[in-house]
Amino acid sequence: MQNKRDLLGLSTQLWWADGWPQSGAQRSIASGFQALDKQLPSGGWPCGALSELLSKQAGIGELRLLVPVLRQLTSQQKTVVLMSPPMLPYGPALACYGIDLQHLVIIKAKHLIDRLWAIEQCLRSNSLACILAWLPHTDLRPAIFRRLQLAAQQFEGPGFIFRPAAVQSQACAAPLRVLLSPGPQQSLGLRILKRRGPLHHDSLEIELPQSTQGLQLRALRLKAPAGEAPNASALQSGGASALAHHGASGQPLATSH
Repeated sequence: MQNKRDLLGLSTQLWWADGWPQSGAQRSIASGFQALDKQLPSGGWPCGALSELLSKQAGIGELRLLVPVLRQLTSQQKTVVLMSPPMLPYGPALACYGIDLQHLVIIKAKHLIDRLWAIEQCLRSNSLACILAWLPHTDLRPAIFRRLQLAAQQFEGPGFIFRPAAVQSQACAAPLRVLLSPGPQQSLGLRILKRRGPLHHDSLEIELPQSTQGLQLRALRLKAPAGEAPNASALQSGGASALAHHGASGQPLATSH
């Protein structure tokens, strides 16, 4: 073996630690954020692999981070599964982001063993396009994620696992691990802890997508004279809806227990 090219020629799954994976070695789907795509192998969220998203608390914008992916897949009439989200997603708010609720399924699995089994079955399914799963537990064995990653390799789309930031020092087989932190106003901070490629030392700050109602409200505020706020009726018709809240009611989502 004379050079790097000779070694890389052994397999498309090989890459040098200070460089990116070989072109075409990893399928991906664009995140919808140009700055983030530049830092992700193959220019987007990896398909056929797990992506672990870590945060200190739920509700900081982690679901809005994936709105572009959910919007793209559901608009293509592909099914997306949300596995045991900590808060019930609010149907009308999701629809305001352009997500087709007809292709969104929520599965509730209270017990850990049932949830892990359901996640694995979804990853092995050829009828789903994406899965978002919440695992708030901090004492899961690394072998669990090795098994899930093996299952994800058979999956056509991206698989996202939401976990607490406290586990960032634990070993995990997910090829991509990202630490999320709340940013000012409508932004979210991201630090890539692990990826198939060179180390990422800097943090990213991205502006989260706004719903059509949120954009309308922003336009109303810009038009309002200095010192004046939009009137109450304008706020009610143009106010941005929360993506998730406790005990929400409205447009029903498909659910399974």
